[in-house]
Amino acid sequence: MLRIPDRFYWVLPLGAWTLLILLSLGLTLQQSQNAAFATARQQGRDIFHMIEAMRLWNSRAGGVFVRQSESTPPNKYLELPERDPVTTSGIHLTTVNPAYMTRQMAGVIESESGIRIHITSLRPINPGNVADPWEAQALLAFEKAGEKERSEILHAGTEPLIRYMAPLFVRKECLDCHQQQHYKIGDVRGGISVSIPAADFVTRVDASRRQLVITHVGVWALVALMLLIYLRQYRLQWKNLKNLTATLEDRVRERTARLEEESAAHRASEQAAREHHQRFLDLVNTTDGIVWEADARTFVFSFVSRKAESLLGYPVEDWQTPGFWVAHLHPEDREWAPQYCASCTGRLEPHRFEYRFIARDGRVVWLEDIVTVVAEDGEPRLLRGLMVDITARREAELEVRHLTQRLTLATRAAHIGIWEYEPHSGKVVWDSTMHELFGVSPDEFSGRFEDVLTLVLPEDVPHLTKLVDEALRTGGDFVTTFRILRHGTEIRHLDAQAVLVPGNGHQPVRMIGVNRDVTERKRNEQELLRLATTDVLTGCYNRGYLQRMLELEIERARRHGDVLSLLMYDLDHFKTINDTWGHGVGDAVLAQGAAVVRETIRRTDTLARWGGEEFMVLCPRTSASEAKVLGERVQQALREHPTPPAGVVTASIGVVTLRPEDDADTLLKRADDLMYCAKEAGRDRVCCDTDPA
Repeated sequence: MLRIPDRFYWVLPLGAWTLLILLSLGLTLQQSQNAAFATARQQGRDIFHMIEAMRLWNSRAGGVFVRQSESTPPNKYLELPERDPVTTSGIHLTTVNPAYMTRQMAGVIESESGIRIHITSLRPINPGNVADPWEAQALLAFEKAGEKERSEILHAGTEPLIRYMAPLFVRKECLDCHQQQHYKIGDVRGGISVSIPAADFVTRVDASRRQLVITHVGVWALVALMLLIYLRQYRLQWKNLKNLTATLEDRVRERTARLEEESAAHRASEQAAREHHQRFLDLVNTTDGIVWEADARTFVFSFVSRKAESLLGYPVEDWQTPGFWVAHLHPEDREWAPQYCASCTGRLEPHRFEYRFIARDGRVVWLEDIVTVVAEDGEPRLLRGLMVDITARREAELEVRHLTQRLTLATRAAHIGIWEYEPHSGKVVWDSTMHELFGVSPDEFSGRFEDVLTLVLPEDVPHLTKLVDEALRTGGDFVTTFRILRHGTEIRHLDAQAVLVPGNGHQPVRMIGVNRDVTERKRNEQELLRLATTDVLTGCYNRGYLQRMLELEIERARRHGDVLSLLMYDLDHFKTINDTWGHGVGDAVLAQGAAVVRETIRRTDTLARWGGEEFMVLCPRTSASEAKVLGERVQQALREHPTPPAGVVTASIGVVTLRPEDDADTLLKRADDLMYCAKEAGRDRVCCDTDPA
């Protein structure tokens, strides 16, 4: 079975992704090529059908007569009686048959557009109609193989050409001119080829192909990068799991060996001294560290526990070589570590220090060495110690530092402030981003919860303190948005989220949270809400907003037993204003009229533009008589505020009041009917559903 080396773990998934992208690119390029060729073929086909239609017209007309000229001399290849008649006024004419007309039109089309049209045949009457090699192949295919058309993009010459050719079949109308060639109806007598300059077309096709390649390369690179990141993380996790499993297996083996050695020592009780010595060695060798003894002056080891072999890989005998310990220290620790140990030894001081050691397999192992100095006559004689593997701890500490750095960079990039709060002391700790968010320097902030509240907008303080107290009481998460007064003048919106860190007895010790400035988001939300509910021209609410408000007010009126009225008005003769003064004046009439009505109605009423020059006024808790009075006030206000140059613009108003059987649609329908009643009654008046019929 094929086994990929560990360092090439990425080859198979990345290769599969690359193969998929290449397959997609190939299929897409093929489809693009086919579409381009179809487009080119259709261009030639359209021109051919246009020429064929004009030729058919000419044939059915029996040819046409035109004035003879240098560009249109008599067709010497056309043998017809009365081919060149003369009019009664002496004008010399000549007969133009379909072939002659095609050649004449081809010359004009080629001079105007560069498109070359050639009528040709394998048996031409006119030598100028002789087929070129490509046309000859096409004509043979039409006659022999029965092909219906042929098209191709040729790159021969200075520029590419779209070439298209289709056969010309013998019709009854064609026999007059081609009797001598013995054609029968339905025979292929020739064809028309179309040659279209294709430089721009090929350029666009090439650009499309390049864009497809660039797009696929970009998609491949993005997904490949994400795939490699994921595979790397997965590989690291797998390696960690393997290392942890190996460590656990080593410990199990060590514990098993210790039990076996202890059992053997018990069975060998007759040799007490040997048992005690063996027991000591077993204990030392199963210690989770290297137990050692060395000469205090030369650092030559006289004893090293077997843990040295499993931890660092060197046989115990190698440690007894002079200079072994110093020679296998990490190059960066090789100078200071022996000097530090010698200095402490000279003072007879027990000491511990951490350094790096190069294992037999090249691994760098962090060791913590706990050293005791054995003196004799006031001089150091022996060093005894315990080397403990702290590599995992050092790597964990390094990872914590890296995580802390990444967290700091991420929060700064996202402009997220981190804070801590100790409820029992009232102490608050901010990071640098929090000072920027609140606009307060570290010197100005004393770190008390009360000082934070002084920076919060007074209207938001009760809500904020209530949520904090509730989170402390229930142990739930703290999430809210509040406003601050930054620099004493600038109102900013902040998002706040926090969690509680429990202490002994699950009592909250502190609250850790983050703040983020969401002022711009709030402004955007408010602007979007305004745009979604407001008519841009008049500043009134729009139709959708009124529809929603009408349904809510109907529901509220029925729930509380209130009355509800609706005014619908339409500006009179508004089309005449637009036709006379233009739409600019019409827009000014709409805007000023809306402003006048907005100032006339009550604060509890809702004015909305219903459409065109139609407006609605929603009047909660308003009876029919009150609504009619309001409608008359609106009429009077419009009369008193003319709009130059249109002058006074009046309105026809329909007033309705909610009935038990009404819903929003029927209420609107009745208002619309009454408004049109007001128009039919002469305009500039109010029609109410309570008026006598």
